[in-house]
Amino acid sequence: MPATIVTYSVPSIYAESTYYSVKADHIGIPVISFLTDRDYDYAHFSFSGSTTITITACEPIDTYSISPLAFEIQGTVVGNKLTFNLQESRYLILKINKLKELVLIADPLEVSAPPESGKGIYHVVANYGADLTGKTIATSAIQAAINDANSAGGGVVYVPEGVFLIGNLLLKSHVTLYLQGGAVLRATDQKEDYTVDFHKDSLNYDGTWLIQTEPNSTHIAITGRGTIDGNGSWLRANQSFVSNLIVPIRTSNFTIDGIIGRDAGLWALIPTRSTHVNITNYKGFQSLVDYEDDAIDIVESQNVLVTHTIAISEDDPFSTKTWNEATDIAQNWPGSPQVLENVTFDDCIAWTCCAAFKVGMGVEKAQRNVAFTNSYVYQASRALAIHHRFGKATVENLTFQNIDIEQVIHTRNGPFWLHFEIEDSGRGIGPVTQVLLKNINVRDQGRLPSMLRGTDPFLIEGVTFEQIYMMGSTKPAASLDEMNIRVKELYVVDDIR
Repeated sequence: MPATIVTYSVPSIYAESTYYSVKADHIGIPVISFLTDRDYDYAHFSFSGSTTITITACEPIDTYSISPLAFEIQGTVVGNKLTFNLQESRYLILKINKLKELVLIADPLEVSAPPESGKGIYHVVANYGADLTGKTIATSAIQAAINDANSAGGGVVYVPEGVFLIGNLLLKSHVTLYLQGGAVLRATDQKEDYTVDFHKDSLNYDGTWLIQTEPNSTHIAITGRGTIDGNGSWLRANQSFVSNLIVPIRTSNFTIDGIIGRDAGLWALIPTRSTHVNITNYKGFQSLVDYEDDAIDIVESQNVLVTHTIAISEDDPFSTKTWNEATDIAQNWPGSPQVLENVTFDDCIAWTCCAAFKVGMGVEKAQRNVAFTNSYVYQASRALAIHHRFGKATVENLTFQNIDIEQVIHTRNGPFWLHFEIEDSGRGIGPVTQVLLKNINVRDQGRLPSMLRGTDPFLIEGVTFEQIYMMGSTKPAASLDEMNIRVKELYVVDDIR
């Protein structure tokens, strides 16, 4: 079946890669250079059918890898060209020679993309005069469209291809913010353009919620193939200011589908005290240099599904947290602290210098029924982590299943593939109970021994290991030592099989 291929132009504020060019069949796919040479380049398109990908590097190709390795995608090299086939949506990380990585985003075609005009469509340029050149601030025009759609009982705020400078936006009930491929909502350069929503004590920076939901709202969506860009690395370096990129806060039935969230400067996408949240086809592109730039944190929320998502960040790309009102970043969150429960991360790809899939550190309220499934770790310092450090509540009923771990190489709090720890920080600690690890392929166990460590009087208990395959072995590990788990205190293992 011939492929249908949709490409997106390079926004005017972004530089194209000097390392790679990409084609899907014979159609050129633009490649964007992300931030610095210590980061990565990325290429984004959507397709259906079967397509041949051709990567042309800036030098002859001697070595390459296509990750996740678990996909077993085989390529062919001729000179400086690498070719391989795709039959379904994949998010891939390619390493060629010693060049920086290329992230290839092959999205599925959009389903039910809205028209640019018609009943219930609020076009931010045609109807509200928003500047799509990035020369003047478009916040008021876009917010007016959101307000009007909400007042009418719901609608689609349509953001076309172009660059739109924004300060804070407030999303409201029954409104879909649609970003056409090639559209960018870009945070401005000046901290004076934002409300100050918190102070991040560890960095000593003020910060803002760039795009947030109205408290007690419902049925809000952000969809399309466009980008929300927090301009975070620049704001940190030049304004001593940070932002949470997208903050669904005290909302219900919230959806993200298809967009790129880029360069928040701090924790990027943080559903907070919300329920029934669905995040799919999301690309979280963060700096690999800036500390405390988590890509996706699920915070005090319930009934959350994160699926078919890639997240790249220096700090944790996928984590869960519960805080209290005294925590710096949480002091102005509406409502009261909540438990976190029924959260699933499925078909996710993590690349980080820290912990890839993590529960904690904040456990001020209980965290329960959290699952990481059918997912992949490209690089990390810790692949799988439970870090109960702040708070007295219980962590219970956790699942890590069908996970492939490639490189455990970074040194921040590692490198070891497993880190389950109750660590007393002086703010109280609690138990961790009922944890299942099943069908984990550990290609790299890390240079240091892994950790399973409780703290008196709280144990890490009810841990079951099933089908843990270490370092290429086809036989499951039969003991903690075979899993290179050698730091062991105050724990109870129910079974190893």
